[in-house]
Amino acid sequence: MTGHTDRRPPAALASVCLLIGVPWIVLLNGSGDVTLIMPWGLVNTNPWHALGLSAYLDATRGFGTLPWSLQVWPISLGFYIGGVLSAASGVLVGREDPRLTAGLLGLSAVGSLIVWQGLAGRGVSGTIPVGAVATGIVIWWFYWPALRQLGTGRRPPTDR
Repeated sequence: MTGHTDRRPPAALASVCLLIGVPWIVLLNGSGDVTLIMPWGLVNTNPWHALGLSAYLDATRGFGTLPWSLQVWPISLGFYIGGVLSAASGVLVGREDPRLTAGLLGLSAVGSLIVWQGLAGRGVSGTIPVGAVATGIVIWWFYWPALRQLGTGRRPPTDR
């Protein structure tokens, strides 16, 4: 089921893929220094430095020592990758379940909000959850029309 009535799957796939470049969280560190928590790692502007997620996890004292909110980060990345693969199936083979794509992207956004909440809950000020907003816009623009078409859980009318 393609599910896209007025929004084309190639545009949806492009938008879903572009989310990899949108920071999940922007941390304003003061004096113009910004840290971007990306789906794939960290970017710091002063000094300019990028650190991939696997390198970040290797630099810690182990995955189990991280706060729960940071342990969700790689799981959320997995949900995002699943959403990309689901959207890609709509373009490559013409079959996409918009519920699956939207659900995986939504779980990824929830994961990014858990990471954001973990930082904000520890008193880190200046945290902005950009990624969840961007993901929500993509879900709303490309997948909400298809999800709405699927119905509200009522039984479809039957021919009598």
